[in-house]
Amino acid sequence: MHQAQKENALVIGLITLLFSVAGCSSNPVIEHADRSLSPKQIDTDSTLPEQKLEWGGIVIAITNLAESSEVEILAYPLDERGKPMTESSSIGRFIATQPGYLEAGDYPSGRMVTATGQISAVRSGRVGEAEYVFPVMHCDQLALWPKQQESRAKPRIRFGFGASSGGSSYGSIGIGFGF
Repeated sequence: MHQAQKENALVIGLITLLFSVAGCSSNPVIEHADRSLSPKQIDTDSTLPEQKLEWGGIVIAITNLAESSEVEILAYPLDERGKPMTESSSIGRFIATQPGYLEAGDYPSGRMVTATGQISAVRSGRVGEAEYVFPVMHCDQLALWPKQQESRAKPRIRFGFGASSGGSSYGSIGIGFGF
């Protein structure tokens, strides 16, 4: 290979590496389960579903008990990755139970979560002054989504153009963009 071909191959390799690293994410890995039932569809008169379910939403409140923790969640439909789509209408509320202690600071009100598990009970409760029926999910997994970043008014994309002689008679031109 000529020197120019080697340099081109190196540049292409570096660009490929940069794009593959940029594609990495800190999103949780969600164990997918049945999404055909929503929390609103489970009530005190229905038989409890036996299959594993996957629901998600935003944390309303957390309660730590002697042996377990309970997280009240306002549920939303999930996207293909299992992330709650909070711009959609709510599909009900449910209580996610997890053995042991969950740190309330890690599960603050408004934080997005996805839960996978089985419905173990239905519990009557209140939302404000209204009576409400909460499905109680015994969780195999309770995954936190990364905190939402504040959106800026302007996109953070930059574009540049440059030219240089590089000290030789051939010169060069470059185009670049960044995030």
